[in-house]
Amino acid sequence: MALMTSMREKMHVVLWALLAMFILSMTMGGLVGGANVLDILAGNVDPRTIMARINGQDISPDYFNQLVNQQIEQARANGQKINDFQIQRARNTAWDNMLQDVLVSQEVDRLDITASDEEVMYHLENNPPPFLQQNPNFQTEGAFDWDKYRTALANPQGSEWLPIESFMKNTYVPNFKLQKLLDESIIITHRDLKNEFIKRNVNFTISGIHVTSAKVPAEESEPNEGELRADYEKSKDDFKHDELRSVTYVSWKKDPSKEDSTSVEKLATALYERAQEGEDFATLANEYSVDPGNSGTKGGDLGWFGKDRMVKSFEKAAFAANKGEIIEPIKSNFGYHIIYVRDKKTENGEDQVLASHILLKIEISPTTLANLKRDATLFSYDAQDNGFASAVESHGLVTGNHEKMNEAGFSIRGLGGLRAGVRFAFNGKINDVSDIMENDQYFAVFTLDEVIEPGIKPYEEVESQLKISLKKTKVMAATLDQANKLLIKISASDLKLDEVIDEDSELDGVKNESKQLVQGFTSIGRSHYVTGALLAAEPGEILGPLETSRGHAIIELKEISAFDSTEYEAQKETLRKTIFNRKQNQYFQAWLDDLKTNAEIIDNRKFYF
Repeated sequence: MALMTSMREKMHVVLWALLAMFILSMTMGGLVGGANVLDILAGNVDPRTIMARINGQDISPDYFNQLVNQQIEQARANGQKINDFQIQRARNTAWDNMLQDVLVSQEVDRLDITASDEEVMYHLENNPPPFLQQNPNFQTEGAFDWDKYRTALANPQGSEWLPIESFMKNTYVPNFKLQKLLDESIIITHRDLKNEFIKRNVNFTISGIHVTSAKVPAEESEPNEGELRADYEKSKDDFKHDELRSVTYVSWKKDPSKEDSTSVEKLATALYERAQEGEDFATLANEYSVDPGNSGTKGGDLGWFGKDRMVKSFEKAAFAANKGEIIEPIKSNFGYHIIYVRDKKTENGEDQVLASHILLKIEISPTTLANLKRDATLFSYDAQDNGFASAVESHGLVTGNHEKMNEAGFSIRGLGGLRAGVRFAFNGKINDVSDIMENDQYFAVFTLDEVIEPGIKPYEEVESQLKISLKKTKVMAATLDQANKLLIKISASDLKLDEVIDEDSELDGVKNESKQLVQGFTSIGRSHYVTGALLAAEPGEILGPLETSRGHAIIELKEISAFDSTEYEAQKETLRKTIFNRKQNQYFQAWLDDLKTNAEIIDNRKFYF
């Protein structure tokens, strides 16, 4: 079910306390970032105490940041490095999940959907929520074990089931019943089932002509200045923007210094010498190699490999060495390698090497990092005392800029994710100089150049966007016109579609091709218009023009393979479930989108990091 599936996908959001009890211990952490409350939104909605108001229901900053931290912890547990991009994604996911939860809960209340104790027990015994089914305590060899689960359910060891029962009564069962109400609008007809079977199992043999943009002369598809201007005037509302700000910045990339590289090279040379003197290579690799594939246990083993499997410098050295040779450190994009060629062979005419290696990455040292930060600090002081432009000149630095940034953005052009830079821009005044800011790759100092009031983007700024959109419209109109002319030509003559294709080698045609509708035809691809027309057609009919993603097609249906009624009966229930799930997801999403459209939502996320 759509609603239940959604709950399962974000169960860590709505059930963090229960998951802490049954799956893992969640560490909530603090706020994702400090709220800036120099501005207070209109309508007496104070961002210091209200992160969002959804149809009159207030969401606190603490609660929202709790949800964000859960997303961050989940990403961290999956081995992802937490940076501004991950934080932004966590915020967006937490917001989407929270908004859905609140709207669904409000709808449950509006419809007065409740759950009795008997219903709670029925679902606990027969339809336990996914987070219980995924609990390792209730699994055997990775699969949910009903016996273990029901034994635990029948023999509580205190009050551990009380919060579960509360969740089932107040959330899970009412939401389940709401989904059932939504499901009542799903109708699956015999025609639905039959068409789904036909699309997957019946072959349609066609000939077709596909008129695409390639057949449209440039003069017919390229919009002129007048058309672009007219389209801009007609669609100005699409180009409205909120307040925008522009900044200039200087940056210091967190790259390793020459000294860092020299230090790693010296270590590589020392390890090479130790291996040459007889120390066990595998032991050295387990202790020093940073190759993620080694994990400290494989002794640097790379197994057998042929040519074109390794970076060029590594490959050249390995294949040039003798069996049993340890090669002096070589440098690649990954760092320094010490290679031990353990064996060599030729198999099926291909030379192969069995080797181990120690990888030492060249990474920025704490000293280099401190030096970069010192340089940034000195620049920041100088810029605040004497002006940004003066400091840039005296320090001999190159500037970057990000013009017309949006307050909701999180990245800076040229620097990547750096939400703090965006917040500085929208909190500051013209010519303000920022403190040092940093992300994974840079230290940076900003100055605010310009504040652009809300308005409409100028024509020059959206001209390329207008050109793409208008050109596509003109191309589709031109392909439709050409396809109609072809259709008239075919109808007015005794020519068959195949003969028209043979007469004009430049036509993008397909002859006597047999495919299932779910596969799509050569050039034409898959199109709802084509599929619908073919499902309703009889052999011998010429169909079209039919819209495709690249133009318009004229199709002659040659033959339809036999309908296997026995196979249809065998697949019917599976097809019914497939259609039901598809419609359920579509209906639920449409219902949820309608709730969002009609909801009164105040979003204060921009006041937080």
